[in-house]
Amino acid sequence: MRRLSLINLITVCLAFLVVGPFAGSALAQDDETVGPDTILQNRILHDMAAAKAASALPGNAAPASSAQEQGKSSAVSPAATNTCAYTFTSGSGQTYLQFCVTVNGNITEFQSPVGVEQIRQGAYSEGYQICDGTTGIAYYDYADAGATANWNAPVTLSSSSTSVKIQRTTSDGAWTLTQTFTKVGGTNPYAKITMALKNNSAETKFVELARYADSDPDHADSAHGNDGFLQDLDGTLDSAWGYIGIGNTSGNNAYGLMLQIVGNPSPTSVPYGREGFAQNVSSGPPACSIFSHYASPITNTDGSIVYFYDFDLVHGQTVTVNERYMSF
Repeated sequence: MRRLSLINLITVCLAFLVVGPFAGSALAQDDETVGPDTILQNRILHDMAAAKAASALPGNAAPASSAQEQGKSSAVSPAATNTCAYTFTSGSGQTYLQFCVTVNGNITEFQSPVGVEQIRQGAYSEGYQICDGTTGIAYYDYADAGATANWNAPVTLSSSSTSVKIQRTTSDGAWTLTQTFTKVGGTNPYAKITMALKNNSAETKFVELARYADSDPDHADSAHGNDGFLQDLDGTLDSAWGYIGIGNTSGNNAYGLMLQIVGNPSPTSVPYGREGFAQNVSSGPPACSIFSHYASPITNTDGSIVYFYDFDLVHGQTVTVNERYMSF
C-alpha cells in the first residue's frame, strides 16, 4: 500500500477535525444543536425577571388559593366550549391514556394512568394564545377560562382513530393556526400537539405563541384533604409541570402533569425564543401580558402551566412547534 506523504497525512487529519466523522449523517443534522435566538431569548428572560420583581412589591402578592377552583370565566366567548368532540384512548393500567379535543382545539380531558384525571376537574381550562407584537392584538381560546371573539369558526381538516387536525384563522385574517393532536401509546403514553402558525399579513411580524393548561393532578376532590386543587409547580427551558408530591397527600394521589416540547421549532431559519413556566393562578395567561402571573417555584397553590414561544415571522411564513402532555 502506498504510504501517505506527511503533507497528505496532515491534510486528511485536518479534514477529519473540521468536517467530523459524522458529516452528512443524521447526527450532523440534529436540530437540537440549534438553540434559541439570543435576542428573543433574552427578551423573554428580561420580561420574566421584571414580572417576578413586580410581584414581590408590597400589595402585589397573588391572593391565596381557595380549596376549589373558580367556575367558568365570565369572559368566555359564545364559541368557547369544553365539550369533547374527539376522544383518543390507548393502553391499560399504568400505560392507560385517554384525552379529548374540542372542536376549537382544546384538550379538556387528560387521564393517565387509568383513573388519574389531570385536566377535567373544576373548570376545564386548556388552550392557546397568539399575541401580535406589531398590532398588540391578542387571540386566545382557553375553553372554560375564556376566549376572545376574534376567531373564525374552526375547520376540521382530518380525523382518525389516532389523530385530528383542526384549523382556525383569526377574524381579521392576520393569522392561521393549524393544530394536529396525536395519540402516542406505549409504556410512557402522551398526547402530542403540533401547532403550525402562519403569518398571513404582508409584513414581517414579531409574534408570541403560548399553550396553557389548568393542571389538576389526580384526585382534586380528595388530595390535600380539603385543599384539593393545591399543587406544586415550576418550569424549565423545555417544560412546565404541576404535581402533588408524595409527602403532601395520603393514599395514591401523588401524580403530575407535564407540558413539554418535542424538538425545536421548524424551519430552523425562523428566529425564536422559548420558555416553560408556571402561574400562581389557575386562569389563562393575560392577553399579550404572558408573564403577569409567573412565579418560581410555586408551592401549595391552585396554579397552572404554560409553554411560550416568540418568533420573527416574515410575511406568508409558517413556523411549526411540537409539544406533548404526559403524566409523571
